[in-house]
Amino acid sequence: MAAVRVGRLVSVVAAMVLAAGSACAQDLQEAVRGLVASKKLGNATVGICLIDTKSKTVLASLNAGEAMIPASNMKLLTSGAAMMVLGPEFAFRTEFVLDGDRLVIRGAGDPSLGDPEVLRRSDSKMTVDDVVRSLAEALPKANVKSISEIVVDDRVFDREFVHPTWNPDNLHLAYSAQVSGLNFHANVLDVFPRPNPAGGTPTFSTQPSAAWMRIDASRAKSANKGNNSVWLVREGDGSNSFVMRGEVAKASQQPISVTINNPPQWFGQLFATALGEVNVTITGSQTMAGMPPASVRVAEIGEKLDGGRVLAVVSTPIDEVMRRCNVDSENLYAECLMKRMGHEVTREPGSWSSGGTVLRMMLTQELGPDAASTTTIADGSGLSRENRVSPSVLARWLSDIASKPWADQYVDSLAGPGRGTLEKRFAGAKLTNEVRAKSGYIKGVRSLSGFVTDPKSGERLVFVVLVNNLPMGGFEEAHNEAKELHEDVVKLLDRTLVRRAERSAEAR
Repeated sequence: MAAVRVGRLVSVVAAMVLAAGSACAQDLQEAVRGLVASKKLGNATVGICLIDTKSKTVLASLNAGEAMIPASNMKLLTSGAAMMVLGPEFAFRTEFVLDGDRLVIRGAGDPSLGDPEVLRRSDSKMTVDDVVRSLAEALPKANVKSISEIVVDDRVFDREFVHPTWNPDNLHLAYSAQVSGLNFHANVLDVFPRPNPAGGTPTFSTQPSAAWMRIDASRAKSANKGNNSVWLVREGDGSNSFVMRGEVAKASQQPISVTINNPPQWFGQLFATALGEVNVTITGSQTMAGMPPASVRVAEIGEKLDGGRVLAVVSTPIDEVMRRCNVDSENLYAECLMKRMGHEVTREPGSWSSGGTVLRMMLTQELGPDAASTTTIADGSGLSRENRVSPSVLARWLSDIASKPWADQYVDSLAGPGRGTLEKRFAGAKLTNEVRAKSGYIKGVRSLSGFVTDPKSGERLVFVVLVNNLPMGGFEEAHNEAKELHEDVVKLLDRTLVRRAERSAEAR
């Protein structure tokens, strides 16, 4: 009889817990609907899905099954799949190899090599020119005084440097940098213009330093007052020739950045210049004055370059790449993760096609075939407007990741209030719990997805808020309302965890 009474008591308690959970979910559903109704979003489409990662319960949803443009929330899929495929201990490894009398630079698709932001945050405080020179010094240290040529082996990836669906009008901008198996300085050239005291054509310096780079500043003007209104464009002949336009009124403290064409060849030329500075000669064809260094080429398809003596290695852990991908929303980093996944599985040059196939495989493996079939994968960063994912799939993906052994490593790669892309978000919000999230923006789209975690209990809730079809051009109010919706949903989950913690404390 005692056993029967205990069993009934357990059943009653379980029923009460389920009822409380159901009531909580019902309250959240109504609260979410109320938040959306309170915003002036015009004809925008809002998709929301909130999940409790422990019970896998959907706490609230709105249009959760509708495939939507994720913008940079696409990086959540890409970086999560990269952790699954490459592993939490993976490191990109760029090698400088002496193969006979030639130097082979073997790329690994590392997006961080010479990245000025990574250098700025490092303890060494090296400049980008310091990086190139220190790598070049590996040759004289190994008693190598001359080589015949430099071969850049970038074949870990294909040579489709630009995604076909990216806006062609923006390909000179840093966020549309080319994607290569050998990347350097985020594949951009930084130019620092200065006004000419005598008037007329401005002067300038560059990072990396490269006196042979062709920059036509004659179409820009020096000004005596006002602010700088200067920009650069790359000429459309496939070369690395640039034109400066606008007015330069003061020496620029912040660089004017422009994307580089054919990053592997460009880095090889920078390295050849550095070899000359450390007295290593290149005995191949002679370089003409004012021209890029000769005796530099990229590896030919099918060329065998497997042997040789490793003189220097640059190794970058996946943690560093994940942080730049998610905290800072660097598109190049996401695309390199995408292509590297493709290479890892196929052992062929990684591509958007193979990387997308691998991501689709991971969606199928983790969430089932329906999740994969309803998701459209164009690129890895979300820069393409062709990507589509439903709030439900994205929320389930994040909930699935929360159960992985490396979940904390993944969550730590995301921005938080006052950090990265969320630096100016949640101003004045008094959040009790930890918020880590990925924001996203392209024209007409605002997204925010991530986790709210109780630091004491470890209880973690997932939120996905995608807003599409926002009005464009002079309708900032709707975009601000969308961002307020993002933050209000996060505050709602924060209060939910606070109430749970209070109930738990009362129960004890």
